[in-house]
Amino acid sequence: MRAGEVGFCYGRFADNLPSPQEVASFLVQKSISKVRIFDNDQTVIQAFANTNIELVIGIPNGDLPDFQTEAQADEWVTSYLAPLASTTKITTIAVGSEVVTNDFGSSALVIPAMKNIHTGLTKASLSEIQVTTANSMAILQDSFPPSAAGFNSSFATTFMKPLLDFLRSVGSFVMINAYPYLAYTNDPTTVPLDYALFQGQQAVVDPNTTLEYTSLYDAQLDALYFAMERMGHSELKVVVSETGWPTKGDPDETGATIQNAKTYNNYLVARVVKGVGTPHRPNQPIDAYIFSLYNEDLKTGAESERNWGVYNTDGTSIYSLDLTGENTSVTSPASPQSNTTTTTTTTTTTTSSKGNNGGAWCIAKSGASNTSLSDGINWACGQGKANCTAIQQGQACYQPNTFQNHASYAYNSYFFSTGGKTAACDFNGTATITSTDPSESWFLCSLLSFSLSLSRLIGLSNSL
Repeated sequence: MRAGEVGFCYGRFADNLPSPQEVASFLVQKSISKVRIFDNDQTVIQAFANTNIELVIGIPNGDLPDFQTEAQADEWVTSYLAPLASTTKITTIAVGSEVVTNDFGSSALVIPAMKNIHTGLTKASLSEIQVTTANSMAILQDSFPPSAAGFNSSFATTFMKPLLDFLRSVGSFVMINAYPYLAYTNDPTTVPLDYALFQGQQAVVDPNTTLEYTSLYDAQLDALYFAMERMGHSELKVVVSETGWPTKGDPDETGATIQNAKTYNNYLVARVVKGVGTPHRPNQPIDAYIFSLYNEDLKTGAESERNWGVYNTDGTSIYSLDLTGENTSVTSPASPQSNTTTTTTTTTTTTSSKGNNGGAWCIAKSGASNTSLSDGINWACGQGKANCTAIQQGQACYQPNTFQNHASYAYNSYFFSTGGKTAACDFNGTATITSTDPSESWFLCSLLSFSLSLSRLIGLSNSL
């Protein structure tokens, strides 16, 4: 299995950083061979000359208008980039960053700029330098389960499809900024911390594929893979252009700690260097860039924004990070399996009573938001193929008409359709297994639904 490579994002929005030359020397000492910078500052690029460190340089969003013609791009490549590339190992030009989700007004400028820069590189005999752009996970409209993921309909055909087509045509790759921390901190009641930290104790099952996920990182990347495949692009390589975990945050950012950052990044490094892929693509290693090399004290916003660094500016470590990955154990995901569940199996197992699965039920968590429960109901009753007839208006289990009641019924229905598999009771953290009988009214309703389903099954059998 081919190993992946770990790089670092070298952000410079700070007033206390070492000089670029000192940074380059430090990275050489640490045997860090891949670095991403967010602009194309000449002084910074020159500092990496003759170091053999591979550089990803950026075209800031504000500079995109300067690359809208071939002439503009040619001039930049020949007069500016080519002299730098003669001594510095520039491997990639990231044209814009998260433009379509954070700077939508500039999104129409991205692909023309990429095409023009690529043409300029080809003319200058620098075609080994790849051109791409970095996107956030917000490009996905649906990401649960991963196999159902698709790109945001607002720009799927106008931006993502042309982007993927271009990347394939020039042999480039997709860059994605993946931050499980942000998903956790935005909704800590439904996203388990251990799941965000690669330490999930209970696997989340994608029922369409039967793939099991113990980390949000894997689920995010597979969601991207499935979305790309829906666009007809199963061949494109993915590089994680930013990921990491903050060491400090505001009082409400309880997950931002040194220990959590250490856990996340050490596990990330280990799986990258050991070539561990995702459940959907277990044999496809993924390069990743850790955000960030240093804290950036000039950033505004939440306290966490200024505290993503791994190293202090004096070269000491904020926490121990094993860049060899040798001291962290990781397990390769199992090979993909097809979902063999049949309609008949779904019908009969959905209607199982407490005698199956040792008296366990899957119910909605108390305190889960109505929005999250609604999403869970829609998935269970739709793609999950749970039997939800009884909670339709006018049916036996419609009352009480609450998200909590309907979600518990739908979740339990799907839970039993999998044979009572523990990992199937998750629903983005809004479900839990109980060994205690649900409320009497809900259980009676469950039995009534069982009778109705059994009658339908018998009727079907008699007609065969």
